[in-house]
Amino acid sequence: MIYILLAATGYSCLPIFTKTLLASGLDPIDLAEWRYVVAVPLFWLIALRRPVAPLEGRVPRLPVMVLGSLLALAAIAAFFGLQRTPAGTYVVIFYTYPTMVALISLFRGERLSSTGYVALALTVLGIVLSTPGFETGFTADALPGLITALINALIVAVYFLWSNRLLRGLPPLRAGAWTVTGTLVTLLILAPLGGITVPSSVDAWVNLVLLAVISTVLPVFSLNIGIQKLGATKASIVSSFEPILTSVLALIFLNESMQPIQWLGAVSIVASVVILQLRPQPATKAVPEPL
Repeated sequence: MIYILLAATGYSCLPIFTKTLLASGLDPIDLAEWRYVVAVPLFWLIALRRPVAPLEGRVPRLPVMVLGSLLALAAIAAFFGLQRTPAGTYVVIFYTYPTMVALISLFRGERLSSTGYVALALTVLGIVLSTPGFETGFTADALPGLITALINALIVAVYFLWSNRLLRGLPPLRAGAWTVTGTLVTLLILAPLGGITVPSSVDAWVNLVLLAVISTVLPVFSLNIGIQKLGATKASIVSSFEPILTSVLALIFLNESMQPIQWLGAVSIVASVVILQLRPQPATKAVPEPL
C-alpha cells in the first residue's frame, strides 16, 4: 500500500511542477521533451541493475518503442491542457480513463456489466459537474481544457489496452525503459514543431528534475511494485484518491480552488473508478500509469 500511495502522490505532484514550469516560459512540447530527457537515463540506470529472469521474454524493441509514442502524445496533451485548465479540474476529468478502457472493451465485443453502466453514468455526471462554469453555463473558454483532458484520457486508455497485450510476460523494467525511450524519440521527432527552449533559471531546472524524478520515474516503478504486492484491484482503489490529492495540492501551492459542485463531480468520478475495480476482472489487468 505504501508503494501505491507513493505512486499516487508522485502523479499528484505532476500538475504542480507543470504549472510552475509553464510559468517559467517553457511551452508544452519543450516540457514534455525535457521531462523525458532527464527521466530516460534514470529508467535505464535502474533497469540495467536488475538481471532479466530466465522465464521472462525478450523485449520486441520496435513495437514497444512505438507503444511509447502514445506516452509522448499523452504528455503533450497533458501539458497543453494544464496550460488552459486549473490543475485539480484537469486531473479530475482526466481520471475518466478507466471508464474509457471499459467503453473501448465494450466496442471490441466484451460485455459490460450492470456495475460498468453505473460507473459510466457516474463518469458522465462527474465530467459535467467538474467542468469549469457548469453552474453558470458553459463558456467557450472551458471547452479547450475539457476536450484536451478527454483526449489525454483516451490516449492513456488505448495505451493501457495495447500495453496489457504487448508487454505481458516481458521483463517489466527493461520493457518500461524501452517504452520511455520510444517516448523520447517521438518527442525529439516532434521538436521542430516548436523548437527546443532550454530552461533559463535554476528554479526551472530544479522543478524539471523534480518532475522527472518524483512524477515520472518514482511513480512508474512504485506502481509496478505495488501492483505486484497488493494486487491490481486493491491498487486501483488506493490510487483513486489521486484527483482529490491533486486538488488539495493545487489549492496549497497554486492557490487554485474548485467550486463545491466541482468537488461533487470529483467524488462522482472517483466513485466510478472504485466501482469499475470492484467488478470481477482478469488477474492480468492492471492500472495504467496516468501520465
